[in-house]
Amino acid sequence: MGENAGSLSSVKKNDMRLRIAVYVISIILVIISLSPLLALITEFTGFKVNNPANVIKVLPRRINELKDYFKPRVIRGFINSVVVTGSSTLLNVYFSALTAHSIYAYRWKFRKVFSNIILALMMLPTIIATSGFIHLVYKFHLENNLLVLILPSIATPISVVFMRLYLESAFSMEMIYSARIDGAGEFRIFNQIVLPILKPAIATQAIFAFVASWNDASTPSVVLIKDESKTLPLVTALNLAMGDYLLTAFVMTIPAVIAFLFLSKHIVEGVQLGSLKM
Repeated sequence: MGENAGSLSSVKKNDMRLRIAVYVISIILVIISLSPLLALITEFTGFKVNNPANVIKVLPRRINELKDYFKPRVIRGFINSVVVTGSSTLLNVYFSALTAHSIYAYRWKFRKVFSNIILALMMLPTIIATSGFIHLVYKFHLENNLLVLILPSIATPISVVFMRLYLESAFSMEMIYSARIDGAGEFRIFNQIVLPILKPAIATQAIFAFVASWNDASTPSVVLIKDESKTLPLVTALNLAMGDYLLTAFVMTIPAVIAFLFLSKHIVEGVQLGSLKM
């Protein structure tokens, strides 16, 4: 009994040490990750540890500067970015989930070949895909059209692979069989059964797709030439070059933070659900 009690106590001590180490490392990583955002907010609001009242003086001035910052050109770029980013994110997650479901749930000819092609496309260098895409845009005279930035988001190999792996770990085919017996159609099964289960995976990919599209300036700078079609990163590039980095960084960063805060709860729900299944 004494040896068992001693070994149990040793296991508890090791477990406690491991937890402490994990907590410490996690806190350090969180601080490192959030430090640029905290520095941006601190500089924007004028908050100082030794003088918190400085916010009262600085913040109203920053708000007025922000109002002046949103000139018609910036507002038009902001709207274009919202349209492109919102549409491409929705198309990305929906059609990626639909493709992953078709690969996982159906046994059709060349299914494995199609799946391997998607995996191979992940290895394709971005510069090659972008060069071919730009060539097609100018060949069919689609420059200055926001659709050329929205429609390609339908085909995103990494999102398809991620959601297929999630389905394989969290979804049971018996649910589909039961729904078919009850008379449900395939699209109804996907929209009402598969999509809710894929919510954590969708939220994760939506965050990545949103940030990638919102911050993208390379491809739009080549295919969007007219001022009325330019997105926010292109519009604010001039302000950034002129040294107005604070408002530019604030305007570009805050929407992505809001999107993350809105979608992160679904990721947490998925983690909690997975832990309950375990």
